[in-house]
Amino acid sequence: MKTRNPISVFSYTDYRKFLLDYYQAQKAANPVFSYRFFARKAGTSSVGLYKDIVEGRLALGRVMTAKFSRALGLTKREADYFENMVFFNEAGSIEEQKRFFERMLALCEPHDRVIDADRYEYYSRWYYSAVLHLLMIVRWSNDYSALASMLEPAIQPQEARKAIEVLERLSFIRRGEGGCYEVTSPTITTGRLTNNTSVQIMNVMDFQRVMSDMGKEALDRFPAKELDMSTLTLAVSEKTWRSIKEEITGLRRRVKAMAERDDRPDRVYQLNYQLFPLSKPTGPGQVKGEA
Repeated sequence: MKTRNPISVFSYTDYRKFLLDYYQAQKAANPVFSYRFFARKAGTSSVGLYKDIVEGRLALGRVMTAKFSRALGLTKREADYFENMVFFNEAGSIEEQKRFFERMLALCEPHDRVIDADRYEYYSRWYYSAVLHLLMIVRWSNDYSALASMLEPAIQPQEARKAIEVLERLSFIRRGEGGCYEVTSPTITTGRLTNNTSVQIMNVMDFQRVMSDMGKEALDRFPAKELDMSTLTLAVSEKTWRSIKEEITGLRRRVKAMAERDDRPDRVYQLNYQLFPLSKPTGPGQVKGEA
């Protein structure tokens, strides 16, 4: 029985989801297709390996990734993409994830559209978001030097040009009457980080890390009267911690609504929320030295 690829590997950023969809498509096309059949094609005696990988109990190593690529009937370019997708999903740091994801993008032809690629590009530079919001409060047409100098810190004119190209391609902005750009998506937020996809997590965490670093730099860049910085160290239970997170979510919604109601904005601001552990969890009544 000859297998064929009913789905495109380039449409995926999660290799387990790709393998799941591939198996279901093959099974629907030919009921004889099975884990045992695939295991023989992959050159492995483990009939349950495919299912264990799809369900997250095992991960594909480099050798088994190559065997799976052959069994899946992937072309050289598809196999390279699949390998980098595996490494992307199994990466241990944001830097590694970015490296493998960019390799995935480089392997795609123009007609191969990787899911989440646009979102990745928007969050890849801090000033894309800043330029978007700046265009809400200024009339701007073609002076990239002027646009670049309006940001704090200032960027290069070529970076401003790239920002406009990206925002226009993503349909976040468009040319209005008189040739000036207008914003089509007034408010874009990362929201609360969830476990949807590795791409989303990479996007948001990297963007938030950059913005946190800029918050530290702002202490030296601006006078105290233009800042509102505070810190608070707390000792709370998990129940209270969850309640605090809900309060922060509510505050974010209220602040967002205030910004949307403001009909005369005159400056772009960045608001960061940071809530993170400073210790390992302890059991009830546990004291120093207890196991």
